Amino acid sequence: MRRALELARAEVGSTGSNPAVGCVLLDAEGTTVATGVHRGPGTPHAEVDALRRARGRHRGTTAVVTLEPCDHQGRTGPCSRALIEAGVRRVLYAVADPNRVAAGGARRLADAGVEVVGGVLGAEAEAVLEMWLTAVRAGRPFVTWKFAATLDGRSAAADGSARWISSAESRADA
Repeated sequence: MRRALELARAEVGSTGSNPAVGCVLLDAEGTTVATGVHRGPGTPHAEVDALRRARGRHRGTTAVVTLEPCDHQGRTGPCSRALIEAGVRRVLYAVADPNRVAAGGARRLADAGVEVVGGVLGAEAEAVLEMWLTAVRAGRPFVTWKFAATLDGRSAAADGSARWISSAESRADA
């Protein structure tokens, strides 16, 4: 799961309104067969990316995914069905999908006889998915506000002599 989280973390901020998701396919000995990531709207989801990169070596593997595989048809097909059709025997995921439209992949996989384990490194995955999870769960964007103020509550010098009260490093970070 840590490798899947690394893959997802590298995509944070580049997937638009979609979640940054990583997937690792492991063989029966625990050796990586392939990895995949979701790169944004309209692109293959992490699971499908990993299955394609496995080049036919996916049957009987374990898929380790940072977010529960989706179970809906959007611009791309449902990942749950792709995993079932590929013959994946086990799926470990970190965070259940809170999106009502996409959720349900774990149930579909289990109903098809795939072993499913949720909550693997869930807290770490929640941190990687924080911006997307906030948007879905709270129905609003994730916002960080940086504001510098003087001790008297001003955002600039009262007499206009100084435009900035924060450092160049602080402004660059913001």
